[in-house]
Amino acid sequence: MKRKLFLYAALALIVASCATKKDVLYNQDQSTGNLLKEYQNLTLQKGDILDIKISALNPESVVVFQKTAGLQQNIQPEALKIQGYLVDAQGLIELPLIGNVNVLGLSSSAVEDLLETKLSTYVIDPVVTVRLVNYKITVLGEVARPGTFTFLEERMTLPMVLGTAGDLTINGDRRNVQVVRTQGDSLVGQQLDLTRGDLTNSPYYYMQQNDLIYVGPNTAKVKSSGLVGNVGTLTSVLSLILSLTLVLTR
Repeated sequence: MKRKLFLYAALALIVASCATKKDVLYNQDQSTGNLLKEYQNLTLQKGDILDIKISALNPESVVVFQKTAGLQQNIQPEALKIQGYLVDAQGLIELPLIGNVNVLGLSSSAVEDLLETKLSTYVIDPVVTVRLVNYKITVLGEVARPGTFTFLEERMTLPMVLGTAGDLTINGDRRNVQVVRTQGDSLVGQQLDLTRGDLTNSPYYYMQQNDLIYVGPNTAKVKSSGLVGNVGTLTSVLSLILSLTLVLTR
């Protein structure tokens, strides 16, 4: 009788540590419609670095407005961070002759239009291209390759960033993915469930610069994190107790 009880207890522990398909599959409830939230262009924040290239029919007319980064071709992203235009604590960038320009809260395309308008005083038909070069996102927790990643493409989604980090490990809780975002001078957070089909409706589906993603451990990982909760350890202890009980009761 005692032997059966120990076996039942060990079996219960093993079953409790197993994960079901619902715990690991993404995007399960397809019936919700999976409507994709409209993408909103990134808006510039304090500390952003911009690569600004200015061109015109007469190239010599824009030389005075150019930084070295704007003149070189195929320059590396890390060099662009050094040579680019920093959005300072007041949300300003400084251009030669034009002076300070407030770009805080504007999109890259809006800054292009603004600078083209200001440059038209000095240059005939200027064309401005603006790119955010320090668009970085940090991924921590139960992913294959945690770290901070820099992207040149602005339209990044949560699945794309997680894919860059090597996807969640088997120990990652797909129902407990935290996104922490900077909004002005505040931090806001949201818990996301990757198994839900309506994830694409979330305002956190599209990433913003400086977002932090944290993937929490699932129940099996938490249980195995300590000596008492380790299923293998408990099974060994139960086996030892069972063996001792059999010896003593004979």
